[in-house]
Amino acid sequence: MEIKNINTGLVLKAIEEHSPISRADIGKIIGLTPPTVSAIVKNLIERNIVQEIGKGNSSGGKKPILLKLNTDTAFTIALDLGAENGLRIALLNLSYQIVYEKNGPKIESFQSQKLKNTLSIVINNFLKEINIPEDKIVKICVGVPGIIDFKERKLTVAPYLNWEISLDDLTPADVEIPIIFENDVNLMALGEKINGIAQGFNDFIFVGERNGIGAGIVINGKLYQGANNAAGEIGYLFIDPDYAPENPRDYGCLEKLASYRVIVEKARKKIDKNIRIPDIFRLALEGNSIALEIIQDTLRFLAYGISNVSCVLDPELIVIGGGISILPSSFLEEIRVTLHKLIPFVPSIEFSKLGEDGVLIGAAVKVFEPLKKKGLALIN
Repeated sequence: MEIKNINTGLVLKAIEEHSPISRADIGKIIGLTPPTVSAIVKNLIERNIVQEIGKGNSSGGKKPILLKLNTDTAFTIALDLGAENGLRIALLNLSYQIVYEKNGPKIESFQSQKLKNTLSIVINNFLKEINIPEDKIVKICVGVPGIIDFKERKLTVAPYLNWEISLDDLTPADVEIPIIFENDVNLMALGEKINGIAQGFNDFIFVGERNGIGAGIVINGKLYQGANNAAGEIGYLFIDPDYAPENPRDYGCLEKLASYRVIVEKARKKIDKNIRIPDIFRLALEGNSIALEIIQDTLRFLAYGISNVSCVLDPELIVIGGGISILPSSFLEEIRVTLHKLIPFVPSIEFSKLGEDGVLIGAAVKVFEPLKKKGLALIN
């Protein structure tokens, strides 16, 4: 059964990546015999996971029937608790596309019980709005800004959630769909690997520039999470002695120099006391000298952190994501110039193409990718 599921997963991957595609071309790509491919496709069609969409061009014989993935066979719901403008909740399909989304309240100031009640209301209202049978929603994946201790079932080192909170206090009891959790920047890295600019890279680092700064580390094609599930907490990198943390609950050195929080603090002193992070990026794009200086300083400090990480891991690619990735690639020159001054081997540096959607897309990847590799055997 396991081999059959793996072969089904290979067929699904070929259909998803090369759609529209014929049965014969699937066999050529993955090396399975025509009868095996036909049997697998027949099963997938019966389960409504794959659809026939018409005939393709013939090279002399019978016109082949073309296939595509039915993206509405199953869905997942993704929550991003650390989004800049408040909680984001979204419905995504099998192709990691956001079908519907909405914003909720900011969650930094909530106590655990109030937060649990709020999440219950947000999720249940969302389920009513999307009007999709719950048996078509595989899981709910929550992206959280902190380190997850799965053994103790708690979220730690999470300053925007009062530093520590039980996973039970993030899991509404009245929601029957299974709920899973993952660090938000790790999800952004997963999204980038499968559906973003890091496709095809086996060794890369995703740097998430948000309220805090974290990194998702992919080594040999797999997310590296470390002994305590804390790999990638680069906000604590020691960049400047003047910004050393006073205690373990203090913000990390790099976060004190380059996080959204710091960008906004600088801009509110120099531009407008009510300015928000998207406004600062917009002003920088428009050439505002103060906004430009703030962003350039941020990128220079990020380069210091990236240089340290690169010396240790020697990645092929560094992807910088979050809202800052709306900036054009020319802004990355500040980082490239700094890196060439600091280290001998400079990786490729790119902005994410997923932006703030990266957490939501990565949540769908975390839910669906393992199932796809086994031919979606647990669906239908």
